Amino acid sequence: MKLPAQDGTGSGAGGAASAGRLRNDALEIFRYALEECSPDRVLPSRVRWSGTAVHGSGFHLDLGRGKPLVLSYGKASVSMARALAGLLPPGRLDGYIVLVRGDRRPRIAGLRPIAASHSVPDGSSFLAGRLLLARAGLAGNGDPVIHLISGGGSALLASPLSGLVTAREKARLHQPLVRSSLGIREINIVRKHFSGVKGGRLLLRAPQARHLSLILSDVPARFPEAVAGGPTLPDPSGWTEFREILRESGVLGELPAALRRRLLRRRLPETPRPGDPPFADHRWAVLASGVDLVEAAARRARQLGYRALVVAPSVEEPADRALDRLMKERTRLEAEGAPPFCIVAGGEVRVPAGRRRGLGGRAQDFAAAAAIRLEGSTGCLFLAAGSDGVDGNSPAAGAMADGQTLSRSRRAGLGIEASRRNGDTTGSSAPWETVS
Repeated sequence: MKLPAQDGTGSGAGGAASAGRLRNDALEIFRYALEECSPDRVLPSRVRWSGTAVHGSGFHLDLGRGKPLVLSYGKASVSMARALAGLLPPGRLDGYIVLVRGDRRPRIAGLRPIAASHSVPDGSSFLAGRLLLARAGLAGNGDPVIHLISGGGSALLASPLSGLVTAREKARLHQPLVRSSLGIREINIVRKHFSGVKGGRLLLRAPQARHLSLILSDVPARFPEAVAGGPTLPDPSGWTEFREILRESGVLGELPAALRRRLLRRRLPETPRPGDPPFADHRWAVLASGVDLVEAAARRARQLGYRALVVAPSVEEPADRALDRLMKERTRLEAEGAPPFCIVAGGEVRVPAGRRRGLGGRAQDFAAAAAIRLEGSTGCLFLAAGSDGVDGNSPAAGAMADGQTLSRSRRAGLGIEASRRNGDTTGSSAPWETVS
């Protein structure tokens, strides 16, 4: 989930807020939204334990007297597992937590931590994939399995599709995908079709078990199957769409000839489809998504005295097009003589191909584009940040920019346009303020 928020004041009642106040308020709004949507708050409010069952709106899973198999994967895997452990009686869990390498390993009784790589999968990610596939395959008829799924799981949990690609080829496919201008949904479609774990294939390891998937979504709410590559959800896309994406993006031409021929064969194993019998009894729920995050941000903005406006999410738009919409709303609000206002939007912008060579990500590229648009303006601040705390391959969550960012850049001998072209929007080359 990306949370771009533009905070500013019009020229009417309320006057122009100071740059310091805008920065402080923008960070407060962002951090409040994160806290409101954290697993520590979301799971206890939307998941209940009574008798021997876990239940909530739209789902119910009776665990009986034994230990359910718990598989937690994604960048929120530790906090989700800890929250679930706090809901159930002691000693009731068995399974794995797949976490980002370098994160502190948790001590949760019955759950074994596996450190894997993000954002580029490596051998540890393939090991995690093998372990979870093997463990899921041991689940017997009617055994309860709980999946705790969050964004980032697609890199942390990797497995090549047997007979189609090798682990080395799968890793080779990853690089041109992330360098391309493809949106996250398109990248997920491609990844699913050469994965042995994504696109519902993890669930297929134990079709006779009773599965419950609890999801924290980092993509637009209508695409739950894209979170972590959808290991427990069927895939609505097909090989035809997969091949079209590879061709139109130019990724196909970057692959070794042998792999390219294999992917273009007419008969290839299709991903599990919606309506397939193994998914009939599967229960799943999106516990929180970008909608919840944006609503929380708007709520905090109003508490701070802003007139908050929530606009439609950016679903894989180019940054400049998304900015057009935000700036149009800013102009309209200023013309109305509105009091201090805050425009909030969720979603994710596209970064053009060729802008991923340096250190940075989508949010910082978005903030850099906003710095150019805001040049010379006063009383306005733009914040763009990722809710998972990681923007691309950078150590930052995002960045802030205002009307003086471009002039500061020039005085320092730095070029925002060059930073954007090189995908180098972090660190000493970036004249805007990173958010962490």
